[in-house]
Amino acid sequence: MKKISRRSFLAAATALAMVRSGTSETATADLNFLVVGDWGTGSSDQHKVAASMAKVAEAFGVRFVISTGDNFYPDGVASLDDPQWTASFEDVYGASTLMVPWYVVLGNHDHKGNVDAQVDYTAHSSRWQMPANYYKHSEALADGNRADFFFIDTDPIKRRYRSMAQYFSGDAQVDWLERELAASKAIWKVVIGHHPVFSGGTHKNTDALIVWLEPLLKRHGVQVYLNGHNHNLEHVVVGNTHYLTSGAGSRPRAATVIDGTRFVVGDRPGFMTASLTPAAMDIEFIDEHGICLYRASIPVRPGKSVLP
Repeated sequence: MKKISRRSFLAAATALAMVRSGTSETATADLNFLVVGDWGTGSSDQHKVAASMAKVAEAFGVRFVISTGDNFYPDGVASLDDPQWTASFEDVYGASTLMVPWYVVLGNHDHKGNVDAQVDYTAHSSRWQMPANYYKHSEALADGNRADFFFIDTDPIKRRYRSMAQYFSGDAQVDWLERELAASKAIWKVVIGHHPVFSGGTHKNTDALIVWLEPLLKRHGVQVYLNGHNHNLEHVVVGNTHYLTSGAGSRPRAATVIDGTRFVVGDRPGFMTASLTPAAMDIEFIDEHGICLYRASIPVRPGKSVLP
């Protein structure tokens, strides 16, 4: 294990210098963001991960944070006035470097509470971004190309699948995603959901997503799927899609190697960093102490090597 790589540090230092000099963040060469999931417990591990995120965010000059769901344990939030908004989100991630947009999806624990409150909090927060249960967000890259991020609510997809015959097709959210992916002209297509498609974590693969989601990812050239649910850090490659689990924001759990595993760790809390360019997405999994556990480079087009 080693500290954040020299390459990443130099890129981060450049980004930080531009921010401090007053240069617009959108003018930096990379689109830098963090990914964290399964965090809302109030545990000491959550606080340690948050502190590590804040330090990395200062170095990287991140544009936003992605949350992969299970934002509040054990039963989501009850209302806009629920004290967990302060105790588990605002206070824990209160560092100035984390005062950037947080693009959020719902997890299964969030569905035990008031889902509408999490959607409505968007209008009450300067950074919480969840305009609907599922939505799209676009970002410009330095060369003018675009990256499209598709945020989905996997819990109802999973429940609907369990209630239907396996061969049943048709789901309003899946149909929406199909249309949006088909219409997207972005060079990067990234889909974010709570449940994993493929994972060696305690919850393993998600059959509903293998049946209903994986074919869409293949058909429309989606390079990356981000998820939580399994409380580990993980990189799995199936076909031309990279499945990245970042669900160790608070309480890590054991995980094992499966077909396609490039990296997995289940005994360390942590999060993921990503630097997105027109050519590649450079990722690192970082633990609660700021130690880089793994790094890889995902090419914008398939067929190129992934760096260890």
